[in-house]
Amino acid sequence: MVDQLLSLQPKLQRFLAATLPVEVSRELRSVTFHQLEALACLPPAGTSMRQFAASVGISGAAATALADRMIRQGLAVRRDDPKDRRTVWLAPTAHAMELVASFRSSQRSSMSRALASLRTDQVAAILDLLRVLVPPESTPP
Repeated sequence: MVDQLLSLQPKLQRFLAATLPVEVSRELRSVTFHQLEALACLPPAGTSMRQFAASVGISGAAATALADRMIRQGLAVRRDDPKDRRTVWLAPTAHAMELVASFRSSQRSSMSRALASLRTDQVAAILDLLRVLVPPESTPP
């Protein structure tokens, strides 16, 4: 059963990705899923690199490398903190925020279509099981 569950996970992800509108898929071609997850963690006003690393769950060095890639792609900007020159802030660009919003909206639509063939009690059962399997996230930093 474990192997079956593991084999279904990427199939579900491919199914959901395949149902994204063409314009969203085209826009996201140069953005990795990891970058989308990271951008979703960035508040519009930005956050310190230390907080960014913690929210994404990666080391400071990995967060710097990820931030550098996102900056090169025009998805984020780095700013110095005027109150503390040792602190660097990372903020999403307007374009990145639009991408994340578009991706989230498309994900909701895709999932709604995928769940449409199920009864309400079946969807509730899936949610109940996922809540048991996926531990609650820790308190944000």
